[in-house]
Amino acid sequence: MKRIFWLIVGIAVGVYAVTRLKKRAQVLAPESVQESAAKLAAAVRHFGDQVREGMAEREAELKDALGIDAAANEREDYR
Repeated sequence: MKRIFWLIVGIAVGVYAVTRLKKRAQVLAPESVQESAAKLAAAVRHFGDQVREGMAEREAELKDALGIDAAANEREDYR
């Protein structure tokens, strides 16, 4: 009875290990790595675009608040 129990436990552990290794191999496959890298690159690019957009908005707010646009136009006319 003990031997049958350990045989069943061994088979169950083996099936579980093989299943986990197959899933891990699929995740680490080159296609998956490329897809993950592409998603990361797109996220970084999107974040950079949002930062630049926010910087431009804030710069416009500061220029309006300080009246820098008028001074810049006067300097350009002076040249």
